[in-house]
Amino acid sequence: METGAEKILWDLGDIYKSSEEVKKDAEKLLGESIKFHEKYSNTDRIFHDSNSAKASIEALSDLYDRFGKISEYVQLKFAENTLSDEVKRLTSWFENVETKFQSNLVFFGIAISKMPDDVFSQIIPSLEKHRHFIESSRRFKDHVFLEKEEQIIVHKNVTGSDAFIKFYTQLTSTYKFKVKTDGKTQTLNGSQLRSLRMHPDSKVREMASVKLFKRYKKYALEIESAYNAVAKDYDTEAILRGYPTPNSMRNLDNEVNDSVVDTLVDVTTYNNILVNRYYKVKNKLMGFKMKLSDIYAPVGNVQKIFSWKEAKEIVRKAFYGFDDKFGMIVDDFFDKKWIHAAPMPAKEGGAFCAYSTPSVHPYVLLTFTGQIKDVITLGHELGHGVHGVLSSKQNILQYHTPLTMAETSSTFAEMLLMDYFLETLPQKEIVPFVASKLEDLFATMNRQNMFTRFERRAHEKISKDGATFDELSNIYDGELHTMFGDAVEYNPEFRWEWSSVPHFFHTPFYCYAYDFAQLLVISLYARYKAGMNDFKKRYIDLLSAGGSDSPEKLLAPFGVKLSDPKFWQSGFDYIEENLVKRLESEVK
Repeated sequence: METGAEKILWDLGDIYKSSEEVKKDAEKLLGESIKFHEKYSNTDRIFHDSNSAKASIEALSDLYDRFGKISEYVQLKFAENTLSDEVKRLTSWFENVETKFQSNLVFFGIAISKMPDDVFSQIIPSLEKHRHFIESSRRFKDHVFLEKEEQIIVHKNVTGSDAFIKFYTQLTSTYKFKVKTDGKTQTLNGSQLRSLRMHPDSKVREMASVKLFKRYKKYALEIESAYNAVAKDYDTEAILRGYPTPNSMRNLDNEVNDSVVDTLVDVTTYNNILVNRYYKVKNKLMGFKMKLSDIYAPVGNVQKIFSWKEAKEIVRKAFYGFDDKFGMIVDDFFDKKWIHAAPMPAKEGGAFCAYSTPSVHPYVLLTFTGQIKDVITLGHELGHGVHGVLSSKQNILQYHTPLTMAETSSTFAEMLLMDYFLETLPQKEIVPFVASKLEDLFATMNRQNMFTRFERRAHEKISKDGATFDELSNIYDGELHTMFGDAVEYNPEFRWEWSSVPHFFHTPFYCYAYDFAQLLVISLYARYKAGMNDFKKRYIDLLSAGGSDSPEKLLAPFGVKLSDPKFWQSGFDYIEENLVKRLESEVK
């Protein structure tokens, strides 16, 4: 069924008109990066003079800002067609240029991180605009190498871990699945096949899941090799840099203490009891004990397919309902062709919002098939877009938030959509929607927590003596049972699901950021619904701040204490009181 999204394609002309323009600018910037190295390589002299220090950091900011524009264009061209020979050549060319560019500039970050305290105190008053960038860089002073060593890492990654990641992405992007549903035979990509997990027929749901995971299992050797290489590379670098655990390297980058992440993981794991409770309720609603392939089965007979036009209006109303500024930003995405929603054969799977630099507006990619989850995904990614636009007042060095804060605006947008649907859906659709929303929340929190626990165990096994595809599958199977307990039956193919999770390859130990952000947002949203004084202003200020301060300081106006287990538990308590108990009462 067509939804109207088939013609929704982005226009990348706002960034570049052609690959030739990209290459011309990249070569120019590469030359400027060499000149930067020549001019500012004597950092001892530069940092002892406030004016020179300021000039050097502003020059660095300008280089990264203009290079970010190139990076975003290449990324988006690859995402819209991962199999294009022209795009493959462009991507390969860019990787070489980027390696050289970063290699020329890596010395500066090292110098900042190792800057003596007295020098830092002397120059920081004149660098207020870049204060957090400098302070953040200095967090890594015990974990950075000398310039030549850092250059070696930059160069070897191209043919090392980055190559395995690229191989995995290209391999899995080629997967096509011939399926027959509702009397019609179709050839689907991975995203389209996954959408069948919400099909009303349990046989179709199981077929889609089995077919998907069997395809990954078919390439077990290739995926096993790629994952072992990526994980071992990451862990080895963490050890060489002196981090207590591989997870610690990601945590420091996210500006969050190991103890905070451990507390988050422990609290979320404990609250798997809510997952178990919910799926026992859903078993009653469905009238049978579900398999894992049924966990996203629609409750009831409501199977509305949303057109692109309907999805657009729902998202606009939800954003405008919160604040006109949010709504007007979202209008730009729809009106100015900043969205790629059309299902396409070689399109990158999943969904994302790309905003590499404040001088280029964000772009959103998703595959819209008309499911209610697609509407929420659209809102989620546009939440990122609002964040990217609001924080564009920051310079490139303080534009991006750490991963722990990166999902804040997107998950807040989902909460806005949840309230919109709860207020506007017919009464007969409320229970199905609450069930669906709980599944989304558990997928964002407990499922991502399960991924984090899997990664910890998988990396430990790989770093010790390597791990086969089957051994990794056994670890994943154990985590599935920890999350769902006795509430479901287990399709044997789900033990292979780990191999279909791109984050494990692209960004190790990323997944807890979703859990972090969702629980954080529930807490913020509860304050908003309770009428917290000046909430909207505080929230807009938070998003506008980008990465200009640490998460703790950015969240201080809301009274958030990340180190307190009770803070994280309060998010689950909100879910239990407002959604789980509500659903349980409907089933009695």
